[in-house]
Amino acid sequence: MNRKYASHRAASALTPVMLFWVLVLLLCPLLLARPHPGTPERPLPTFSPQAAALVDALPQGLSPARQAACENACRLVGQVGYFWGGKSTALGWDLRWGQYQTVTALGSDDTGRRMPFGLDCSGFITWLAVNALGGPAGASLVGDGARNQYAACTPISWEELQPGDLVFFPDLSHVGLALGQDGDGVVTAVHCSRSLGGVVLSQDAAQTGFSLAARPPWPE
Repeated sequence: MNRKYASHRAASALTPVMLFWVLVLLLCPLLLARPHPGTPERPLPTFSPQAAALVDALPQGLSPARQAACENACRLVGQVGYFWGGKSTALGWDLRWGQYQTVTALGSDDTGRRMPFGLDCSGFITWLAVNALGGPAGASLVGDGARNQYAACTPISWEELQPGDLVFFPDLSHVGLALGQDGDGVVTAVHCSRSLGGVVLSQDAAQTGFSLAARPPWPE
């Protein structure tokens, strides 16, 4: 009797341990299925018809970085608003976009206001570089701020512009990404504009105010 009682007690004592491992085995697939911290929880938007046409028209043979920068730029058209001082190094969609935050960067009429979070012009370019290279190295590649981004690039002529090059206002107050140019030399650009409300396409970059062209050090 004592042996049976002892055996019964031993079996009972193991039950919590067994339950623990059963729970671990049940939970493991769920834990492994959770998104990696760097994985976006929301996919990037699909192309608008206008943006899709521009992506389809990109020339063959672009470097992967240029191709990714142009495609990702087009995905944000009409999707992300302008936010003074708005920066992001998120891979993929930044879950803060569209959430109300206080503008803390100085130098704008928006400073101190609560607005849907988005990007400013140079923040848009930084985000494109991060996502083109798949990590923080992209931020180091182009830097931050339109003036710093111009300094990080090699100046080129307007005629030399290729998809993935940058365009700037003459006073370096604004920056955008060139998507290419037509046979008449008219350059299409995508940029994050305060006056236009966010990420937009400009079919004629020169008419919009861009006049300087520069080539980022994309890996070719």
